[in-house]
Amino acid sequence: MRRNIRINNYVLIITALISIGHPFADASPLGFPPLPFIRGGSATTATKTRTTKQQHQRQRRQRKTGGPIPGPLKLVGNVKQGLDKIGGYIQNDWKKISKGMQTVQGNIGKFVVNIPKALPFLPPRKRQLKCSKLDDVCKTFSACLKGSEVDTAQLIKACRTHLIFMKSGGSSLRLVAKDLESNLQKAEKPFKKSPKQGKTLSSLLESEREAGIHQGNVLKEQSAAMGLLWIRRSLAFQLDLYSSLIAQNGPHPRDAAYEAYSKHLSPFHGWALRKVFPASLSQMPDRQAFIAKFGGVSLEELNDEYDREIVKKLKSLVAAWDPLLSTWEKDFARLDLEDMRKV
Repeated sequence: MRRNIRINNYVLIITALISIGHPFADASPLGFPPLPFIRGGSATTATKTRTTKQQHQRQRRQRKTGGPIPGPLKLVGNVKQGLDKIGGYIQNDWKKISKGMQTVQGNIGKFVVNIPKALPFLPPRKRQLKCSKLDDVCKTFSACLKGSEVDTAQLIKACRTHLIFMKSGGSSLRLVAKDLESNLQKAEKPFKKSPKQGKTLSSLLESEREAGIHQGNVLKEQSAAMGLLWIRRSLAFQLDLYSSLIAQNGPHPRDAAYEAYSKHLSPFHGWALRKVFPASLSQMPDRQAFIAKFGGVSLEELNDEYDREIVKKLKSLVAAWDPLLSTWEKDFARLDLEDMRKV
């Protein structure tokens, strides 16, 4: 009886060990020894059996998928695919943002351009006049007259400044400017030889007359007196022309130029010059073009305010010329150097 009970206990223990297998291996915390006398009862054998089975299963899966993919590489591939998708989304969004910015910029540009139209009550921005040449002419000629004498050095300087101003006036004054430049060279050469002796206009004229280079009132062609005589006539012509520009309702500059030419230059021109000069004066523009040119603005920019400012400067120039030319003419008459010959 006891023998049977003992046998049954052994059977139960063996059955339990066979059932749980691996927990009773060498690494088991319970420390049961392996049972090599039982087939399949060893923990090592059970582990190998399961490992072999798992390897077979992995091999079957690999054959289906085309080969093994190591775990880390598979993770990197998934991350790269995710980043590529994110990059694509960013590119698409950036294109939309850029297109939106271009639209906004275009709308802002249209808005800025249309501000003057939308706000007509705002005054236009005033542009500063570029009358530096005209200002220089007024300033230099105003300093020529010293009491009852004309300062020769200042007069030559003023004529040089005026020559630059005339050349900026367009083609209509080109021939007048060329004639002025030629006569200015005649006046400069004798003065540079003896500036002290020709300090004033009258002293310069007297020195030439006393030198005997003239024959009475028949002046030597290459002399200061001949050059200054024709410069004075040219400035008298321009004085009348510029005076006509002061009034807005005055005659056309072309008509004013013809009249001034007939009065100051034509009596001393021969047949050829009387044909050439009027032809060049026929190119005179209208008053607005002259005023805009003298003021350094375009016709579109010329307005009443600019017109008044430029005319004010022209008045100053005419006011400086009037007494200067009068004294100039008196000096020639007093020394009997008014050459009336035609050229």
